[in-house]
Amino acid sequence: MRGLAYGATAIGVLSLGVVGAQSPAQAAPVPAISATTPAATTAAASTPAGAGSELVPLCGSPAKGHATCYAMRTPGEPAAMRLSAAQVPAGLGPTDIQSAYQLPPNGGAGTTIAIVDAYDDPDVEADLAVYRDQYGLPACTTANGCFTKVDQRGGTGYPQASDSWAGEIALDLDMVSAAAPAAHILLVEADNDDLGNLAASVDEAVALGAKYVSNSYGRPGDLPTDLATYGSSYDHPGVAVVAASGDDNYGVSFPSTLPTVTAVGGTNLVADPGSARGWSETVWSRAPYGPGSGCAENQAKPAFQKDTGCAGRSVADVAAVADNVAIYLSYGSQGKGWQTYGGTSVATPLIASVYALAGPPRPGTDPNAYPYATGGAGLNDITSGSNGTCSVAYLCTAGPGYDGPTGLGTPAGLAAFRSGPHGTLSGTVKDASTGKPVAHAVVGSGLNVATTGPDGSYTLDLPAGTVTDLTVRAFGYTTTSPLTVTLADGQSLSQDFRPSPVPRERVSGTVRDGSGHGWPLYAKISVAGSPEAPVWTDPVTGAYTLSLPENATYSLSVAASLPGYDTLLRDVDVAKKPVTAKLALTADPDAASAVGYRLNLADRAETFDSTTSAPSGWSVVSAPGTSNGWEFDDPIGRGNVTGGQGSFAVVESDQGPFGPHQDSQLVSPAYDLSTQQSAELTFETAYTENPNQQHMTVDATTDGGSTWQTVWNGPRTSDSVQNLTVHVPLRQYAGQKAVQLRFHFVADWGYYWSLDDVHVQSRTLTPLPGGLAVGVARNLKNLSGVAGASIADTKNPATTATTVATPDDPALPDGFYTLFLAKPGIHTLSATLPGYTALKNLTVVLPDQVRRVDFLLIPH
Repeated sequence: MRGLAYGATAIGVLSLGVVGAQSPAQAAPVPAISATTPAATTAAASTPAGAGSELVPLCGSPAKGHATCYAMRTPGEPAAMRLSAAQVPAGLGPTDIQSAYQLPPNGGAGTTIAIVDAYDDPDVEADLAVYRDQYGLPACTTANGCFTKVDQRGGTGYPQASDSWAGEIALDLDMVSAAAPAAHILLVEADNDDLGNLAASVDEAVALGAKYVSNSYGRPGDLPTDLATYGSSYDHPGVAVVAASGDDNYGVSFPSTLPTVTAVGGTNLVADPGSARGWSETVWSRAPYGPGSGCAENQAKPAFQKDTGCAGRSVADVAAVADNVAIYLSYGSQGKGWQTYGGTSVATPLIASVYALAGPPRPGTDPNAYPYATGGAGLNDITSGSNGTCSVAYLCTAGPGYDGPTGLGTPAGLAAFRSGPHGTLSGTVKDASTGKPVAHAVVGSGLNVATTGPDGSYTLDLPAGTVTDLTVRAFGYTTTSPLTVTLADGQSLSQDFRPSPVPRERVSGTVRDGSGHGWPLYAKISVAGSPEAPVWTDPVTGAYTLSLPENATYSLSVAASLPGYDTLLRDVDVAKKPVTAKLALTADPDAASAVGYRLNLADRAETFDSTTSAPSGWSVVSAPGTSNGWEFDDPIGRGNVTGGQGSFAVVESDQGPFGPHQDSQLVSPAYDLSTQQSAELTFETAYTENPNQQHMTVDATTDGGSTWQTVWNGPRTSDSVQNLTVHVPLRQYAGQKAVQLRFHFVADWGYYWSLDDVHVQSRTLTPLPGGLAVGVARNLKNLSGVAGASIADTKNPATTATTVATPDDPALPDGFYTLFLAKPGIHTLSATLPGYTALKNLTVVLPDQVRRVDFLLIPH
């Protein structure tokens, strides 16, 4: 609580001034108010991993801002538990994994390997005991201190249980047990699969002392905001943070895209007694799945990566088996008992365990660099297989040396995952002009870096030998000239640095609403690459001021404290004079939660009723020589099982004449979205899918069909689905004059796909008359800010806000609120909180303006 930091003006019962004439200083984001058995050799170790039934993803597609787990199971397996030592579970077990990767049989003593997952598996400790007992591994329990389970805050308030994530948790713990049987296991369970909660769980794992953190989850794609939003949680020098590359073939997945993370691909691992190694590996492929790989163009390329086909961060770094491993699970509906699992979720905890076996990472270093420093030593180079097609062949096809699907290869012992002989350099970094400590300075040579603390001190571990390029880089300072140092193994030296500051210039301006109201916004402005604290705009005027080193370009990230606005990324060039940058934030029509806006919806619907042919404006286009295109008269009497009523559209592959091939498009009329801010496609559907024999997509075009972009991929699992409503965002097509959609079905001896009630709903936000009130509620006795008070507009009792704490903004006390007041004129605001006398204040609301209204609450 920072009581007096927000001025000392006492607020009376009447407050009638000019809008914005007196502003609060700055504030923090406002939440929306709104006994053992002898080990046995695995029975199925020589079975090709790609054989047999298809794999089924456990977690499905993630929602926006969320992650999916990358565990997959083989369905339809018997759930028989082991009844005697003679019964061996199908799939690869610990002895197989240790043999294939030359791992010590009882390694990991003295280490703690953290597993980060979402939700809870309430049976995890009991299931872990069954797995370890089966393979003769030492017990790992809470009682003996080997196993610890915490929530994302390090406590025991575990989240709700999840059938799907329980399978992921069981897989992760079993793989750590297989690779590093003597290691301690720390399981951190995030509240849910929200990316922010998972990132916080990584931070908690490190805070609890883990030096090896496994993350078997991800969100497909590479966003420019990933590093700024989540990067710090996955950037812990001296800690091996490991993440799965994904299971959807060519294409990258966050957080494995981050430059500080070890990205893990996958292989098929098969016993090969005739080879010198005794095992063979290829790129994991169990159609239609394979390891993720590719180029994360929005992430900086780590210095240790030397491949030339990707200017950004290449994925993956290393790999391990991603199929046909035995796990034990008793919770949920994903199948109980012994099962075989796959996915890069298998490989990820194995690689985290290999790091643990190799020994502690050097302080201040990024362990994902270690495999690149060996020149291939300690790795099995995987040279066969692919995960798809791509313009830069090595990013999707295995070959000698580095490739995307398997990175540098799989572990061949521990050499590629340990730091090697090293010495220690330590000292301080201080400002050459003032002698003050320089925090967050990076002292390093190539791959080896350390960051100074608040007192300017650093400790840097360096490989033994001579280093010729030791420098210091710090935000706002000139880079020091390279320094040469020589260290013997185990030696410690001292070296101080005195960098010179770079002159600074002022960057100032305002942040406003850019969707119609134009009112000033309270927002946080962060500078990419800067260790300095973000600045906050004035809640009434929207004004801000930054001081940035000159002669550089900076990327500003601007996020409103009010919900419902898109985050803005804006570059500013700073030369030798002050810079003015006026910034406008756009209200998000999809979230539709920005205060003061009405959501307008316009709907174009097609129900396929009253017709036995393509409706007006729609067309069916089938490839020459194919049969059974889209039809509208229920040709085999299937009935409408989409969830819609009446007639429907269907393409049948499972009817005479049978096969051999369908390739048919149902093309919509053109939708005019030129005046719209966003749009969404919804449709009712039913299908029987076989990923090896048919594929369903929805594609969009803005050029009359010359080019198409896929906006929805049908599920790639063998399943029959009825009564399913699909929602597909189309915001990227807002502002386009003619947007067409096609429902594209391709099959070879497939089944069917039916559709009904296709809606294209456009979305636009319209400003409502009114303005904003902002302010702070204080305790009259000590003028400290009071969070939790309810602020209401007596003209509209449903319009309320709750005062909040503002820990991130030192210029604004706790007790801050923002409230939209509909309709200009005089309004009465009330403030209530148990234990305090209710108060009322008057204010004048002017259109699209911000009014400051504070409250002094009198405690009973």
